[in-house]
Amino acid sequence: MVTIKLLGRPALVGDGVELEGPRGKKGWGLLTYLVGNTAAVPRERLVRLLFPDAQDGLAALRWNLAELRRITRGPHAFAGDPVMLSLTRDVQVDVHLLAAAPWYEVIDQVDLSAPLLEGLTFPSCAGFELWLEGERQRVAALAAAALREAAREEIASARADEAVGHARRLVALQPWDENCHELLVRALAQSGDVPGARAHVELVTETFLNELGVPPSRSVSAAAEPLLARPAQASRTRTEAQLQAGVTAVSAGASDTGIGSLRRAVAGARAVADPELLARALIHLGSAQVHAVRGADEAGVAALREAVAVAERVGRPGLATAACRELAWVEFLRCRFEPAERWLDRAMATAGADDSERAWILLTRGSLRSDAGRYQEAIPLFLDAVRHAEYGGDLRASAMALTHLGRLRLLRGEDDLASEHLDRARALADQAGWLTFASYPLSWSAEVAMHAGRVDEAAELFSRAHTLAVEVGDPCWESLACRGLGLVAAERGEHTIAARLLHDSRMACRRVNDAYVWLEAYGLAAQVTHAIANGLGNIEELVDDLDQLASVHGMRELQAEAAMLRVSAGRTDALEAARSHVAAVDNPMLSARLSQLEATLARVDAG
Repeated sequence: MVTIKLLGRPALVGDGVELEGPRGKKGWGLLTYLVGNTAAVPRERLVRLLFPDAQDGLAALRWNLAELRRITRGPHAFAGDPVMLSLTRDVQVDVHLLAAAPWYEVIDQVDLSAPLLEGLTFPSCAGFELWLEGERQRVAALAAAALREAAREEIASARADEAVGHARRLVALQPWDENCHELLVRALAQSGDVPGARAHVELVTETFLNELGVPPSRSVSAAAEPLLARPAQASRTRTEAQLQAGVTAVSAGASDTGIGSLRRAVAGARAVADPELLARALIHLGSAQVHAVRGADEAGVAALREAVAVAERVGRPGLATAACRELAWVEFLRCRFEPAERWLDRAMATAGADDSERAWILLTRGSLRSDAGRYQEAIPLFLDAVRHAEYGGDLRASAMALTHLGRLRLLRGEDDLASEHLDRARALADQAGWLTFASYPLSWSAEVAMHAGRVDEAAELFSRAHTLAVEVGDPCWESLACRGLGLVAAERGEHTIAARLLHDSRMACRRVNDAYVWLEAYGLAAQVTHAIANGLGNIEELVDDLDQLASVHGMRELQAEAAMLRVSAGRTDALEAARSHVAAVDNPMLSARLSQLEATLARVDAG
């Protein structure tokens, strides 16, 4: 077995012995680029990225590809045009392992704290440097995800002592992510070190106040508190009643009351030692915390993971289907695609003939593929989700699937189909009485109107969507509606108002630590576009923020947006990075915009 180590100082290792690697850093750069792309790459693009100044770029590329075949002992690898990776089974890459393997196969085999291609720079290859910076951020996020998964799993499996070490490493990687601190505090408290947990709360509170000017959310300190004591007179009947009361209260919008009842139901189920009842109570509690309480995702995740552990312990994994699906939803919101897909695999394996459950699993998977720019994979998933939702009579699942299918069509410029899907989604949401969701498809319908030039209609729809979002207290839906109102203001020439609204769009998502990351980036892209068009300040900083956000979370289309916006702002050396990112997304609208940008640059060069 040969292992290609791209994290840290790049190296080739066989049977524990370091082997000869490619001669020259361009070989390592080429290998890293091919590893980081899921599709074959045209030779012309590789030449433009890595050998822009070579007298014979194709010859330089051929020599480096031959080098890679030599060191990987793969005579058929790195061949063709476009170039295919085609590594043999006895060659593994640490970056691939990090992306695809479960945490327990990664945690001690991969250098999680090391950057990609540590110490290597490519100053003569500006486009490749931009790509590499984004890839470094994406891979660092995968490393953090492995540590997060490890800590959460150890806590759920009652091995909190082990979780503490993983959580400390995670905090070192992401010191400004309060969810990481909350996870460490929870691990310390559940390991029995409550004083240590409280001390860390004090430390992180002081640090956040000094450096950021705001304290972490209440959920960080809440994680240090002990679990609810077991009731002295618990019974199955009393616990079932508390569970039902909690579910009813949450459904009616009384989140705090409902969660209090659900916590008591969990404590009661522990006291009567009923694993089936405990699993159900934990799932309802975790789901309520994930969906009904802003900033409570880590607490919800802890409850849901415990439900999975309880179900597996008693040999009834089907009890935890909903928990696995909800855990995937949490990862989806944070655009952590790989762990979300793994949770969905587990949920689907035990979903059986439950059409409603299958609908939610399918629509979540479709949403993941859509956010990653894999639209052709997402479309059939959404259509299957709608079909199962209709069979199961689940109006909400239908409404959500149709909303994201409509969004996908809109992003691809298929406005008629988008309008059809979104009209159905809005009707189903109304029929289901799903007030907390209604703002979301309404904003997308407003954007369809904007595309068609119906600005007044769009303004009215965005205004209604914003009012609904504020009424139900959903910062994500508020962000999308704010973005739309900003675009309306810009279209009307009210650019000062537009700039404020587009700024507010991004800030709405950042008010909570568990907002939908894709929406934040989508709003930020609109803010950057408006800033460039109107010559506003801090454009470079905004583009950097968008690029980092998209890169960290693997949102390929928004990475392409960032690169094209960088070119529009005057950084023509970002054009190759833009071409690379656009090629990774199956969106004809994106390709058309790149062609327009290239034509504009050609006209400028021609004088």
